[in-house]
Amino acid sequence: MTLLQTAAAVAVASSVLAAPSFAQQGRTDTPVPQAPGTTSQTSEMSDAMVQKVGVALRHVAAIRQTYEQRAQAANSQQQIQDLNNQARKEMVKAIGDQGLSMPQYQQAIQMAQANPALKQRVISAAEQSRD
Repeated sequence: MTLLQTAAAVAVASSVLAAPSFAQQGRTDTPVPQAPGTTSQTSEMSDAMVQKVGVALRHVAAIRQTYEQRAQAANSQQQIQDLNNQARKEMVKAIGDQGLSMPQYQQAIQMAQANPALKQRVISAAEQSRD
């Protein structure tokens, strides 16, 4: 995965997980509610959390790419919906496999989107991940 692909994945990760609808060309980001007591201005994220988010992001981006290709070959709306559901399940599993809950992952992505230095740390972790 190139730096550009990973950066793009960071930018769309929240909307991908909310609804990966591959049939739609235009997507909009859906705001993710934050946990009580947190702000999007928080720039502190442990190295361990950055690593987990980076690995999860890499997997989510790969799953998205795979299912977008499959959706292009789909013959019906039902097949596309089935692919959306399957992709969503795989994305949630990939995030969970890193020990993250969906709210944790979404908040981390939101924080990375709001903070260029943190975004770069997450992108670097995603690029360096090999599992």
